[in-house]
Amino acid sequence: MSSHAPTRGGPSPDMPSPPPSRRMETDLEPLVIPDEFRAGSLVELVHRTVLRHPEKEALRWKLPRTKRQTGGGPAEDEEAAEWRSVTYRDMWDWIAQVALGLKHLGIADGDSVCIMSRTRPAWLAADLGAMSLGAVTCPIYPSSEPGQAAYVINNVKARAIFVENLQQHAKIEKVRGECPSLEHVIVIDDRGKLPAGAVGFDHIFDLADAEPGELRRWEEGWREFGRDRVATIVHTSGTTATPKGVVLTHGNILHNFEAGIQAVDFNENDLFLSFLPLSHMTERAAGQIVPLGRGCGIAYAEPAIERLAANMAEVRPSVMVAVPRLYERLYARVMSTVEASPPLRQRIFLWAQGLGRQHYQNHLDGREDSLWLKAQMKVADRLVFHKIRARTGGRVRYFVSGGAPLSREVGEFFYAMGMLILEGYGLTETAPLLSINRPGDFKFGTVGRPVAETEIRIDPETGEVLARGPQIMRGYHNQPEETARVIEADGWFHTGDIGELDEIGRIIITDRLKNIIVLANGKNVAPAPMEIAMLTSRYIAQAVVLGDQQPYTGALIAPDFEEVGTWAAANGLAEMPPEQLVEERAVQKLIEGEVRAKLDGFAVWERPRRVALLPRLLTEEEGELTPSLKVKLRVVKEKWADRVAHLFGEEEKAE
Repeated sequence: MSSHAPTRGGPSPDMPSPPPSRRMETDLEPLVIPDEFRAGSLVELVHRTVLRHPEKEALRWKLPRTKRQTGGGPAEDEEAAEWRSVTYRDMWDWIAQVALGLKHLGIADGDSVCIMSRTRPAWLAADLGAMSLGAVTCPIYPSSEPGQAAYVINNVKARAIFVENLQQHAKIEKVRGECPSLEHVIVIDDRGKLPAGAVGFDHIFDLADAEPGELRRWEEGWREFGRDRVATIVHTSGTTATPKGVVLTHGNILHNFEAGIQAVDFNENDLFLSFLPLSHMTERAAGQIVPLGRGCGIAYAEPAIERLAANMAEVRPSVMVAVPRLYERLYARVMSTVEASPPLRQRIFLWAQGLGRQHYQNHLDGREDSLWLKAQMKVADRLVFHKIRARTGGRVRYFVSGGAPLSREVGEFFYAMGMLILEGYGLTETAPLLSINRPGDFKFGTVGRPVAETEIRIDPETGEVLARGPQIMRGYHNQPEETARVIEADGWFHTGDIGELDEIGRIIITDRLKNIIVLANGKNVAPAPMEIAMLTSRYIAQAVVLGDQQPYTGALIAPDFEEVGTWAAANGLAEMPPEQLVEERAVQKLIEGEVRAKLDGFAVWERPRRVALLPRLLTEEEGELTPSLKVKLRVVKEKWADRVAHLFGEEEKAE
């Protein structure tokens, strides 16, 4: 999950040690869930749900309709699309067919099968179908280049790979000669003529025509699986080095499910909207295994991110797993709309927001809202809050946030609107859940208490967060030295994050250990808290704080060009492309003012002394972001060396 909720500042020789009231280790919460949710494997977990809810809707997705007949005339293009769904019984039949089809291709217990596709129902069927044979599934981000895909295929010696379409197939064909273990390339969208050697997804189903007794033998096979069996090898996205293959067992991921449903009251009436990559463990565990094990429905968003808002309104989900960037953008858009409103509407919004802050403070203090506050909140809901909730479909119970830090300001904003963001924390190596805020026990700015059977300890010398529990990976594939470096003999896993524990054991993450900036004067600066604070500005889309071995910090800023463009037009600037817009002194002063305002509470020596604007967003396509949207600092420094030189090119007296 790798979710880091920052606080101001980081470990520094100039900062005092945590006060005695700060805990260095957490208590161990026992796991107490009904036996019906305990299973020996992920396959058995899903099958138990099929037996409980065979006719309940399991999966929903949008199927495009490209042609239609009108008035008996010729077919016309049709942009609309329709939603389709399948029951749990149908989904299970699909998984069984994929499994038997793979078996007829020769896939057997212990083989590795890769999946290179966007999030969709076929991803789930390929994942569980392969696992049910005892195979190990190995995701590859669909944005991966051919060489990156070849690395994963060869590292796990995959015998088969599912690819989404002919474009992905072409990537694999470029490197197929370098992958001696690879025997089958299965194309999910197999409409049209397939290249020689490719296997269509429909052909997998044709192969699955079972002989008498084959289904029974298949079921007998997966029923023998134990929790210690390897389920998947997930390669880290890698911001600084070659990706490492994280080996996770069925038990690792099952613990995420069990501890997750104990911490959060998901139920079979919930509908999850899935849009994050299933190649990442956050979505795979929280957006796939949790709803399938609990008997919820999963609706798959359309592939175009521009359609996400419309999909939320159409599907009306009750749960959604997302990264903080989604919430930050929605927050910024709402604030932009408010600032453009007439003064009376602005005052009403600020009044309603103030009520939300009182409501949250009462939660922190453990007291009920007064009757007067409840009455005012009802009025505020009718005037303001319900309109914002309607943009998400109006039924959201929980947003689950992971993968990056969430601003406390954004969390409080959504809570005031009646939508609770539950921020969690973990890493790929922990399958990924270590801790999460609970519906009855949450505090923005923290990532909650450890989940059941999980211990957290803070290293007293380095401040690093250490974890121990059933979710810790078996190790890195073919890298015993790396495994030994991060997992101690007694089971403690080194997360690489710096943090502390509050008085009741909630985890507060400051930053990544490797991201800490050491200034030339020896002071330590944690960049993440400042970066997250700056992202609450509607004019700032991305922020990267630099300054290692420099006399001060500086910030590379990618503006939100839509918002800045609107501001520029309102302030008399002619329309111009982004590369010219960032050269305008008025725009530079706008962003510099936003940075100062958002970082007002940070120490003077922490705050960036200079700002450099980028003419475009940092992107995965340019190699500047990982598939999980983390910044690759080395690449950014190289690509934007001129901007970095501007930040630190002139010597100034240190304050």
